[in-house]
Amino acid sequence: MTPRACIPAVACLVAALPRSSPASDWTDRVRFSGYLQSDIRYVIEDYRGARPGDGYRFEMNRNDLNFRLKVEPDPRAQAVVDARFRFYGFNESSSLPELVRRDRIDPYDFQLNEAYLAVRGAPFESVDFRVGRVIQSWGTADMFNPTDNLNARDFSDPLDYTAKVPNQMVEVNWYPTDWLTLTAVWVPVFKPSLLPPSASLGFAVETTDDGCFVSAPTPPLAPSDIRRLQGLFAMADPCRLSFATPEVRTLSPDTTLANSQAAARARFQVDLGERGGALDFSLSYFYGRFTFPVAYTAVAEIGPSLEDPSVTGVRYVAELLYPRMHVAGADFAYSPPVEWLPGLFGEVAVVFPEEVTFGLAVVQNGRIQPSLLMSAVNVPSTPFVKATVGLDYTVTSWLYTNVQYVRGFFDEFNDRYGLHNYLAPAVELKFFDDELKIRAAGAWDLDDLSAAVFPEVTWVVVPSVEVTGGVWAYLGDTKPLDPESYAGRSKFGQKAAGRSVAYLKARVTW
Repeated sequence: MTPRACIPAVACLVAALPRSSPASDWTDRVRFSGYLQSDIRYVIEDYRGARPGDGYRFEMNRNDLNFRLKVEPDPRAQAVVDARFRFYGFNESSSLPELVRRDRIDPYDFQLNEAYLAVRGAPFESVDFRVGRVIQSWGTADMFNPTDNLNARDFSDPLDYTAKVPNQMVEVNWYPTDWLTLTAVWVPVFKPSLLPPSASLGFAVETTDDGCFVSAPTPPLAPSDIRRLQGLFAMADPCRLSFATPEVRTLSPDTTLANSQAAARARFQVDLGERGGALDFSLSYFYGRFTFPVAYTAVAEIGPSLEDPSVTGVRYVAELLYPRMHVAGADFAYSPPVEWLPGLFGEVAVVFPEEVTFGLAVVQNGRIQPSLLMSAVNVPSTPFVKATVGLDYTVTSWLYTNVQYVRGFFDEFNDRYGLHNYLAPAVELKFFDDELKIRAAGAWDLDDLSAAVFPEVTWVVVPSVEVTGGVWAYLGDTKPLDPESYAGRSKFGQKAAGRSVAYLKARVTW
């Protein structure tokens, strides 16, 4: 059956569902919820931006209005719409004509997070299906889920690190027994991850305060080739070298059936009895693409600058792509039968990647230099493992702890940067019947010793109203630890990771 033919089929299934009595109260079938949140952030350092001294300023002055509507026209059917209005709070007008445009003085956007139809017990009693704009969550670990690949990550707001990019999907669940759930998902169109505003700094050119050239982006090549490139730029006067802002292009896959994605999962729920506890585990498979771009090609064009022929001009153009991958995954969560034992969870994903070979060409005075054609395998086709294992423990009613070991961060794909190892601890204290919460969490790169830390305090003013204040800080060296290696950047120290901020949020939920 073609995707177009599925549309009337779904409509027929919904139409065939038993009708409720017209006299039934629709208020019992409609649920409306949402929240209003105000978010203010201030940059608390002045060295992690694009230019030295760019800091100690407001970075965010945002308000979000979120609505979630759930309608059940029939006991077996459900329609869900989740939408958000976002008002950015900064004036973006830069000319007199723009002062007549409200969207420049008070910019905003609209985001449709979810919009789907779900039907239970159709076409068979043990089968459910869901069609529409969906956000999936697979895996048992806390945030770091290597088996969760159906939705791309949304890192447009670094503080909201659990957000995902919604996508159109068709999902079918089959319940052959009460302890087994079989799931199949089809994603027709690929969507990439949303990157943070700081991502472009990963390709930035380093200069001194007076504009003299220091270094260019390090390509994923062998150290000997990187030294050759550095030597080429070292031949020019650094204060007479004009390195234009690198142009970075992404090669997105075509919207054809061959580029659609699919996944399947078998989820088992096992009751081990009063002395054994409960065990949930899953086996999964995913075929699709890695949602973070990987370096593919680059061209460095060197010649006299058009503005000043005595100045050496450099134009750098790079291309990134999203490699295909197969992922075989397994995860588990164990709840012990006694409260004084911690809960255990873990995930492992074996990734079978598409090989990516990076190539770089140097063009001088309009001619390709054969001696400066370089290439290297950036992503080998060798399978690799990403994994998370951890435990959570409620020590008392007012103390909760969670510790995870992570092999491979969200955006790591065993390219020449490699897979890093992380420790991600979190501690939460609760006081006054949970009206005051103090939470400290972070991620520590065990390979380069950089870290991200985020302590925060939340006060529940009245039920459904809370105020949160905290700090999000990056620790580590902003300069490459090894200038002759693509992997020489520290994970959280590099400027592309983002800015350190202090924040204040207020939210009301209904």
